[in-house]
Formats: sequence, structure tokens, C-alpha cells
Amino acid sequence: MTALHSAPRRIAILSSFSASLYATFALGADGTISGMGSVVADWQAQMFDAVQRRDMQAASALNEKHFALGQAFYAPPFLDMHNRMKEALVMLGRLERAVVRQPLEKIPPEDRERVRAALIKTGLLRAGKASA
Repeated sequence: MTALHSAPRRIAILSSFSASLYATFALGADGTISGMGSVVADWQAQMFDAVQRRDMQAASALNEKHFALGQAFYAPPFLDMHNRMKEALVMLGRLERAVVRQPLEKIPPEDRERVRAALIKTGLLRAGKASA
């Protein structure tokens, strides 16, 4: 018997590493605590549900899109990940503007373009739509 099974009450296991989200769901995680959830909580919930139904084809398809977006958000410098997510939320029309507090700085134009390209690649944003 493992320590988890011998605990006096049930302990929830939550994943927080986006690159392995699908794998941790498949291994039995109960959910996620995810920064990327601010952008794609619906995908994460759908992936979790697909794994629970044992529809690994659907879960894998969601994971591919999730991973592609994660590569844009978590690119170096890693410290800018949340600023990239804020820019994505602006591009998607969910935030009016991306507020960045010091000592951080707004992400450079090439990062904004990489985020925009990932949003287009994953189907969240249409190619013709102008970003804010």
C-alpha cells in the first residue's frame, strides 16, 4: 500500500506542468493548476474529460494544440510566460490591454508575433484577424 492510499483522507493530485498535462491526466491526476488555463481552460477540461472517457485519440489531439501553444508561451526567457499569455488574451479579445508590472517589461514584437502565430496554428485566432 502506498502512502497515498494509506492517508486518512483522499488527497487530490493536480498537475501544473503544461508540457506533461496529458500524461499526468492519463496517469490519474485529478485536475490541473495551470497558468495556461487563463487562455485555454476549455481545452484542459476537454482533455481531462477525454482521458476520463478513455478517448485517447481526442485527448491526444487536444494535447497537440495545447503543446504548440505552450511552446510559444514558455519560450525563453521563461520569466515572460505570463506576459505572453496576457498578450494572447488581448489578441483573443478577452483583455483590453496587457498590463506588465515592473521590473518586467512588455514582450518584444517578435514574441507577440510568435504568440499570434501559435494562436492561428491552433485555431484560436483567424489569420486575417488583426491583433491589438
